[in-house]
Amino acid sequence: MASCENYSKFECDMLDNKLNLKDELTQVGFDHIPPGPDRDRRISRAQTARRLGSKVPPPYPNGWYAVAESRELKTGGVQAVDVLGQNLCVYRGEDGAARCVDAYCPHLGANLAVGGSVCGNCIECPFHKWRFNEEGACVSVPGVEQAPKGVSIKHWTTSEVDGAVWIWYDAEHREPLWNISDAPELKSWGYRGRNEYIVSAHIQEIPENGADVAHLNAVHSPSLLTSLGEKFPFLYNIIGCHEWSANWSKGEDHTSYITLTHDYKILKYNVLHIDAKITQIGPGNVRLLINWPLGPILISQSVTPLSANLQKVVHRMFSPAYNAPAAAVFVKTEGAMFERDVAIWNSKRFVSAPAYVRTDKTIRAFRSWFSQFYSENSLSFRDAMQNTLEW
Repeated sequence: MASCENYSKFECDMLDNKLNLKDELTQVGFDHIPPGPDRDRRISRAQTARRLGSKVPPPYPNGWYAVAESRELKTGGVQAVDVLGQNLCVYRGEDGAARCVDAYCPHLGANLAVGGSVCGNCIECPFHKWRFNEEGACVSVPGVEQAPKGVSIKHWTTSEVDGAVWIWYDAEHREPLWNISDAPELKSWGYRGRNEYIVSAHIQEIPENGADVAHLNAVHSPSLLTSLGEKFPFLYNIIGCHEWSANWSKGEDHTSYITLTHDYKILKYNVLHIDAKITQIGPGNVRLLINWPLGPILISQSVTPLSANLQKVVHRMFSPAYNAPAAAVFVKTEGAMFERDVAIWNSKRFVSAPAYVRTDKTIRAFRSWFSQFYSENSLSFRDAMQNTLEW
């Protein structure tokens, strides 16, 4: 079993004997602010002064978003979820199906997720015990023979995929434009753990990283083993470094693809080769199929906007039983690589018209492809920032 003692900066616990790492990364990337008793205040001031850019895309693209962990939502369980600028109630009915509705009762506004209970497949309000069925319609009011007609709460289309509960979000109120299903590997592979991070960035910035091939060697080349190579350049090749190559391509629909190779080289000798096939599915879901000497690993990433410029990013790890320990290691090492990007995201602004060079052609192609997830009634970034949830 993996030990949590070395993860002091993480909220670290074990769920079903699997490593579960959580970290608030919104203060990563502020090493330029010196230590002192008022450092947190100065970081907060820097965050407030940050200019987010002009012509920033809408913060909530149309697509599927993970809102809860399947293993944490037990039958009869209720969870309060604040995502996409919404307050939601996620619950699991007695039939085992996960459901999601708007949080507030239309009667007098009680929050169904705070003290509400599951009755059959209905959610019951804690205030006056009104019940709402699977479709959000009011079906029972104590002391009243017939529930009032036309009284309902919004019901969100849900699906359980890759160990998470997902909801469909669409600014035009359309039914899902595509369906999602479990990765085929999950039929025989097991869950090995997860990491979860809160990042201060626009949602588009995170998947755009995959199309930004040039950043791989610029940001992710230094060794994960030690930072001595950066401090003392003459040790760089002795300690070793990561070398990357990648190719991004778009599908004909809501998917895009990356083929990625990694080599860890010490004195020009390749000591660790990794191949990865990456599939982006809509704006908020990425699957990374990793092949390395210790066996295959599937990483299912979800990116869910908590508010306009705040994302919850979760990586769930799956693998065959024989290399379960290796997959558990990936929970930590993949997070360390991810944190290097976060250090930049947390302080950067969105540039709508970059000064492109030849190596940036895939960024331009990615932005064109990603634009399909915005539509006529998508909430603008400015409006979302003016009506943001407080965190």
